[in-house]
Amino acid sequence: MLTPSRAESFAPSAGLIASLATTTWLDTAPTGATLCCLLLVPQPPRSSYETPTVIEQRMHAVADALRLGPATVPPPDIGPRLRLITLTEVALRFDGIPYRKRIPAGRPWTLLLGQGTTVALVLGLDPLPRSATPAEIDAYLDRATLRWRLLFGHTRTQ
Repeated sequence: MLTPSRAESFAPSAGLIASLATTTWLDTAPTGATLCCLLLVPQPPRSSYETPTVIEQRMHAVADALRLGPATVPPPDIGPRLRLITLTEVALRFDGIPYRKRIPAGRPWTLLLGQGTTVALVLGLDPLPRSATPAEIDAYLDRATLRWRLLFGHTRTQ
């Protein structure tokens, strides 16, 4: 089986978008303002085809569809991409594809989002199971930060 060598070869499919695990939390920005945070990560491989290289290429394609940037520069403003669906769920829009990612979130998070609070969108290149605990997510973020394996952007509601 041939493996594309460039991230552009992988258009994010409905299956890929649906498979992404998400986590939301509230944090404090350097200015002291409350910041909504959203983490998107791939799931662990389900077959021998899903190598770390393939997973990373797919995640770069997702990052391109969101216009995310590396940690070496300030996070880009990727425009309004979130839409409130219910008091505990939002939808994330991607460029160039018709699919949306439905994201469960706590009511405080969605209330702040509805008030125009900025969202720090973080995309991890390495897999993390949906069952990860908060401590495992923190450890993942620490590891990924040290290894430059996160991409970033700022977004808000549409």
